[in-house]
Amino acid sequence: MLLFLLLLMATTEAWAQNIAVTGKVTGDKGEGLPGVTVLLKGTTNGTSTDPSGNYSLTVPNGEGTLVISFIGYNTQEVAINNRNSINITLGADVKALEEVVVVGYGTQRKRDITSAVSNINMGDIGEVPASNVTRLIQGQAPGVAVKQKNGTPGSQFEVRVRGISSLGAGSDPLYVIDGFAVGTNVGQNLNPNDIESITILKDAASTAIYGARGSNGVVLITTKSAKEGKVGLTFTADYGIQNIPDSRKVSVLNGVEFAQFKKEVFMDNIRYFQKREPDISEVPIGFRFPEQTKYSTNWFDEILNNNAPYQDYNLTLSSGKGPIKSVLSVGYFKEQGSIIETNYDRISARANLAGEVNKFIAIGFNINGSYSKQNVANTDGRDALVGSTLIMDPREPMYNEDGSLRPYIGGADGVFGYPNPVFALKNITRRRNIADVLSNGYVELSLFKGLKFRSSVNAKLNYNNYNEYIPSTIGSALGSGTAGAPPKTATAREITEQLYNLSTDQLLTYAPELGANHHLDVLVGFTAQEEKVRGVDGSGNTFPDDLVPYLGAASIRSSNSYEYGWNLLAYLSRVNYSFRDKYLFSASMRREGSSRFGEKNKYGNFPAASLGWRVSEELFMPKFTWLNDLKLRASWGMTGNNNIGNYSHLAFMNANNYILGNAFAPGKIVSSFANTELGWEKSNQLDLGLDLALLNNKIVLTAEYYKKITNDMLLPISIPAVSGFTTSLANIGKVQNKGFEFGLEFKTAIGPVNFRTSPNITFNRSKILAIKGANDMLWYGGFYGGYNVQKVGRPIGMIYGYKKLGIFNTQAEIDAAPKQDGVIPGGMKFFDANGDGVISYDTKDMVEIGNPNPAFTWAWTFAADYKRFDFNILFTGAQNYDVYRNIEASTMNMDGVFNVLDKAKDRWRSPENPGSNPNAKNSQGGTNYFKWSRESSERYVYDASHIWVKNITLGYTLPQIKSVLTNARIFINASNMFLITDYPGNNPDAGVRGGTELNNDDESYPVPRTFSVGASLNF
Repeated sequence: MLLFLLLLMATTEAWAQNIAVTGKVTGDKGEGLPGVTVLLKGTTNGTSTDPSGNYSLTVPNGEGTLVISFIGYNTQEVAINNRNSINITLGADVKALEEVVVVGYGTQRKRDITSAVSNINMGDIGEVPASNVTRLIQGQAPGVAVKQKNGTPGSQFEVRVRGISSLGAGSDPLYVIDGFAVGTNVGQNLNPNDIESITILKDAASTAIYGARGSNGVVLITTKSAKEGKVGLTFTADYGIQNIPDSRKVSVLNGVEFAQFKKEVFMDNIRYFQKREPDISEVPIGFRFPEQTKYSTNWFDEILNNNAPYQDYNLTLSSGKGPIKSVLSVGYFKEQGSIIETNYDRISARANLAGEVNKFIAIGFNINGSYSKQNVANTDGRDALVGSTLIMDPREPMYNEDGSLRPYIGGADGVFGYPNPVFALKNITRRRNIADVLSNGYVELSLFKGLKFRSSVNAKLNYNNYNEYIPSTIGSALGSGTAGAPPKTATAREITEQLYNLSTDQLLTYAPELGANHHLDVLVGFTAQEEKVRGVDGSGNTFPDDLVPYLGAASIRSSNSYEYGWNLLAYLSRVNYSFRDKYLFSASMRREGSSRFGEKNKYGNFPAASLGWRVSEELFMPKFTWLNDLKLRASWGMTGNNNIGNYSHLAFMNANNYILGNAFAPGKIVSSFANTELGWEKSNQLDLGLDLALLNNKIVLTAEYYKKITNDMLLPISIPAVSGFTTSLANIGKVQNKGFEFGLEFKTAIGPVNFRTSPNITFNRSKILAIKGANDMLWYGGFYGGYNVQKVGRPIGMIYGYKKLGIFNTQAEIDAAPKQDGVIPGGMKFFDANGDGVISYDTKDMVEIGNPNPAFTWAWTFAADYKRFDFNILFTGAQNYDVYRNIEASTMNMDGVFNVLDKAKDRWRSPENPGSNPNAKNSQGGTNYFKWSRESSERYVYDASHIWVKNITLGYTLPQIKSVLTNARIFINASNMFLITDYPGNNPDAGVRGGTELNNDDESYPVPRTFSVGASLNF
């Protein structure tokens, strides 16, 4: 039908009488504008103005409407009416500065904002395949780092606003949906297609109004509402496939290569320890003749779901006519994971009603419901599925001779055994179902001119069920031999949680009319919120068979129930004032009380203030035609972080049973001290900013400097053991974050092509100012897994371990070096940090070996459109930071119990055969030893600087069908397209640990590349 319409239009144009229309396009100062697009509405017939602003366009029959558009100017539509000459004057587009932006508990004109606020233009993101809101934030705002740490279907990304500023209370921002503060987790089930706008509050002046939850930034999400006077039906659909590209697969030895490796390890061991050449008959038959190896299984490839499909459908009906506006939407998202038997399905529905009952009363109601099903797998870590596929014996086949899957792999020739990962994925049940309802409603009363009272109630209900069953046919990873082979005792677990979160806001606003030179608005209010979680956790084992995978069939069962919660109340106020749009002032205060704080710290005060000066409006400022706006601003405020747990200030009692008089006596003991002074972390933040608009707003630059100091971090302190305890929680420590942010928006036109680009870059530096511990150092991690250390005077999360100096090539080199107990030629040579002549087998000689904090992060969006075509591409990157690749403690284990990386073929074998670069920082050494090979050391630290081509979209807008189809667009998209890096892992953003244990890559669910096609139809 579409082709028919296009042909019909072309035929009609061919028979019509063509008329040439000429004219000139000028600006509001009379200057000719070059490169202006002049288009005959509803067609692809168009041209652009010459350097003097002149144009000429042939139109059929002298009828139709010209659409004149130019970046930085308001678009005009002019009817032709058989005229041969039409001159047009375009006015400068100031809407970008007049745009209203959502801020805490209200809105504000963009040009009046005096704090650090980033507004994400949803139209500039492109068609990003997104199961979760956090995907939409990536790369869109300076100062906001977003990491996709794994590719699990439906998983959220990690969001950090202006770095990590807490050592104990977390660094996730607060998410606010339609005015409802839902917490530091936005949840999986909010449909991204329902989002109208996202605003990120970054400095204390903008976040202090959220009090003890605002120190890590605030993400404000506004869902879609009906547009005034418009009725429409929108349908969007896209379908795609996901794959793990070969360039991001870790290369390990195949069957023949691993057999050869095993043979060489065995023979080299005899050569070194027995000082003789081994006979071939001594080599175990399993790898005596590597070339005869029958199987070569790539276990990682076997678990991949190639061309895994995803699909996303959304239908939205909106009505903006009449006093009550409404939006109804339904959505369905289905994603097959890039690992077999993993997926995420979500169905969602939303209704929004808002409008005026009369001129005094306005109401609104918004309800969003969703239900999701997710099949998950134990994928993260070397002992989990993904890591195990890299170290399993590749000489083993996937299937038995009868074609059935083998349950257990390995255990022969000294190689560790593992459950067959494909068998495990197909037979282990790990299922999560989530039902979620988010709603809010309000009544707004216009008491008299400028004075409004708004009462709102918000509610979140969440039902979360997790069900797990591991049948007896699943073995365990257990050393060499077959001790871990099935059958094993089957186990089951089921967890059901119910959450409800209720809040109410009572807000009074006053915006009097004070004349043209003054603008004032005042807000006072009260808010209260409560959250409760109730759950039941049951487990069982020893099932008679695997046919009934429910707890009721288990012979041994146990269960536990629990309940926890918190509540808060707060009083808040804010005043915004501007004089002649030149001098801007804003101040806020929040007084908040919380159940999470100790008896002596129930309440806290959170003040903030900011100033703005529009220099471009001053009389002394020369009136440059190219300068549209120059504003300087400064802000200061105090915020908090109450993510300290619900009952940390209380003393706990745990069950502890006794035997008294040969009889059982149940009892309890105090397990922790109370701390009535325990409170929230406090952050003081200074922000200096500049906003600059040039060339009729074609160029808009934002620059920020910030300095944030976080005090009173919740950390354990040592106490005398005579008390019966060794540690207690206290508010101690201080961390500083400071940095620069730059964001640029540039729009221009070259002929008929319109260009838009928005790069941003962030420089953040953290520094620990105080801890007050015994040694002012906190160690996290493990001797064999990498350490992240918090040390006064240093950045957060520095990587610690032995500093590697090279590899011992001979015994003489070992004898001349500081003593390393048990080391032999081929062993790694480490630095004697304390200078005592001994490399001690503990942390005494460990030093800083890596910095997990990037020197800078950046993103760049570039977009262009030509007639009906549009193009969008997003780059993201980070520079000069390190990752501790912990998985290589196994994938480069040289004793032959694991499969190893391809680069192991170039390992050190003897003084005469040391490999091509034995002293490279990341070389592992020889095969004849174990000690000094897997300890935390510089050998596992890699520079992870990278560039991601995150998203590419190419779209085409179809011609309108009058009175039926107002807009139709088709597109193709690619996400996670290219990764440019020297990092050897598949994801430089990976990290399996949380908190301040940064950048420890122990292998995770891989991040897929996605290709999709889609369409958007507006009726």
